[in-house]
Amino acid sequence: MIKTNSQNFLLDFIQEISNDKIGISFHSNADLDAIASSLIAYQICKKYNSNCCIDIKPGIAKESKLALKELNIDINECNSDYDKLIILDTAGLEQILDIVSKPKKGILILIDHHSEGQLYKNSKLHYIDDEASSTTELVVTFSKELNLPLDEKISNLAILGIIFDSNKLERARKNTFESLAFLTEHGDYKKSIFIYHNIIKYFEEDLSIRIAKLKGLSRLLIGKVCKDLIIALTEIGSYESLVSNSVIQSGADVVFVIKNKESENNRISIRLSDRALLKGLDASYIAKLLGEKFHGEGGGHKGASIVSLRESENIEKEKFFSYLVNLINSMCNKSEIKNGNKEI
Repeated sequence: MIKTNSQNFLLDFIQEISNDKIGISFHSNADLDAIASSLIAYQICKKYNSNCCIDIKPGIAKESKLALKELNIDINECNSDYDKLIILDTAGLEQILDIVSKPKKGILILIDHHSEGQLYKNSKLHYIDDEASSTTELVVTFSKELNLPLDEKISNLAILGIIFDSNKLERARKNTFESLAFLTEHGDYKKSIFIYHNIIKYFEEDLSIRIAKLKGLSRLLIGKVCKDLIIALTEIGSYESLVSNSVIQSGADVVFVIKNKESENNRISIRLSDRALLKGLDASYIAKLLGEKFHGEGGGHKGASIVSLRESENIEKEKFFSYLVNLINSMCNKSEIKNGNKEI
């Protein structure tokens, strides 16, 4: 469902970016959807204002770096402060605390496909469509409406952003395919798929990632919830999203992976299997509850979400696991009662 505070978002968006210095940014450890949507937003900005740049301070994920290198794409990085900030693919304020206060005029514009988090409340202008497969899909639609052709490199990157964030089109909708059709008019779909497989191969073969996955599996706490679902909790120093996916692939249904690093605030990755989704569980709602309880913020999608903790909470794994088991069981009980399937 689209949520915006504008009757004509594109018109208001263009008016806001047509003057002053514009910064564009994204969530920490930016994935391909965040990078692709930001670069398209940069192209749109350049059409109306030559004074645009991308703030990469939140950091870029390995897969994004690999794709940028493969496609030989350079980012016009911000080398000074800016007046207004466009944030892409980010729901939580915790993910951009280092840059959210940087705009001189304090004007924040948000474009996102996650369920709304704290960030939209801080924005002067926002456009959120939580039914979209990706934020890239949204900004590609804006490009079409503005008759802005994208060059081959950006089109190929956008195809990758959509493919990755839609889980190989499993979460696609009509507009997803319309966006891909537009991109293939300017890009090379086969080249994007070739790069996609190269990135997947890299993650399968990279030594540090394989070690992280094995460490995550070796530290698992496992239990049963909702009668026939497997819940699992582990902790790791990096690659928490990849580790959580690995645990799901190993047979778990409700997975929590804590990124526990002394130099950084903790982050919790949540993943749900199809079985868990059919039970009515929602990872974004779970993330929201955990964010509220543990002094942070959580959000994302029904099947995959992130909790960012403002303070470096000392989470005791066993106690936390017990809390999660009770939380998930209570959610399943409420879902059964709501659907009239409560056993007596």
